[in-house]
Amino acid sequence: MKGVVVQAGTAHIDMTGVAFMTYAQRYREAAIKVLINNNQEIGFDPALYQLLAQSLELHLKSYIWLVDKISWKKIKSNYGHNIQKLWSDSKDLGIDKFAKVTPLRDRVISLINKYYHKRRFCYLDMEMIFKGFKDLDSEPKAINTLLRLTLQLKKSLRDPILKSSQTNN
Repeated sequence: MKGVVVQAGTAHIDMTGVAFMTYAQRYREAAIKVLINNNQEIGFDPALYQLLAQSLELHLKSYIWLVDKISWKKIKSNYGHNIQKLWSDSKDLGIDKFAKVTPLRDRVISLINKYYHKRRFCYLDMEMIFKGFKDLDSEPKAINTLLRLTLQLKKSLRDPILKSSQTNN
């Protein structure tokens, strides 16, 4: 290979999608640890809902970033913690190529968003203690639905996000 010159070019890595995806996976892993370590029946656990909803939020933000390439700041201002809006816009943008859209998933996200959007899983909320459990208990498949959806997004979005994060200048 005498006389061959290899010249490195510049590259840019946009960490927005990767950061959303990485943190989404970490929240999902934390939720699984809560499930594994919960040997007894403790009833309603707001931390589990919070962790899974946070994972879903960040997976959906990574998807919005993937297809729209909008900044972290713009995603944050457009969506905040509204997983219902994220899910709706993601469906409009073709998320069904990465995760199955079902009526059960629609119901669960709508139900959970009422509490998650207002950060009610994060803080002691007396109203939710007395009124919210029946609402959340109305969908016994909520936790499993969120687990399956976040796993599906984790698996299907990983490679496209990593590939899209790397661009040549």
